[in-house]
Amino acid sequence: MIGKWNRSVIATYAGMLFALAAVFLTLADLYGYAMMCFMAAGICDLFDGTIARMCKRTEEEKNFGIQLDSLVDVVSFIALPVVFVIKYTGITWYAAIASAMYALFGVARLAYFNVCQEENEDKDSPIKYYTGMPVTYAALIFPILYLLHRFFNAEVTAMIMCIAMGIMAILFILKIKFIKPGKKGYIFLMLLAIALFVLYILFGR
Repeated sequence: MIGKWNRSVIATYAGMLFALAAVFLTLADLYGYAMMCFMAAGICDLFDGTIARMCKRTEEEKNFGIQLDSLVDVVSFIALPVVFVIKYTGITWYAAIASAMYALFGVARLAYFNVCQEENEDKDSPIKYYTGMPVTYAALIFPILYLLHRFFNAEVTAMIMCIAMGIMAILFILKIKFIKPGKKGYIFLMLLAIALFVLYILFGR
């Protein structure tokens, strides 16, 4: 059978399925539920590296995991936000420009990350910082932005999303170091995600 299907990549596959669910929910105009699935995809990505390093892997499995992670990231954190923004804002010139920048710079950032990982001899050694903003940050940024629809009308919320999308795109490719969260950072991100889930259950749908 082609591919790897052991527990070292199960969280990565699960994240992709959550992202696909978010796409379907977006197309059905169920934006709140879509954002909840988006956050679930982000949580899977947050822990997939930790789970993988806990497993005994061959060099081939390590390389497969690196490639798989970036391919899933394209679906979860690039394609999904583009679909969401275009569907929510409609086909406007500013949404098209923001989406194009986001997709182009996002895949460039992922390719750069893959090259750096391949040059790293110890693939089980967790990196301490990222160069350029990780695309996975989108799993928290977009759900927060969508909650703005509780305070602004749809047009204003859409414009804010597109502006944020353009800024994120630029941050993807700038040579700025982003510290990778440690244990405390993971706890903070989990608590933030839980808080957002609660807000979506109460107000976000």
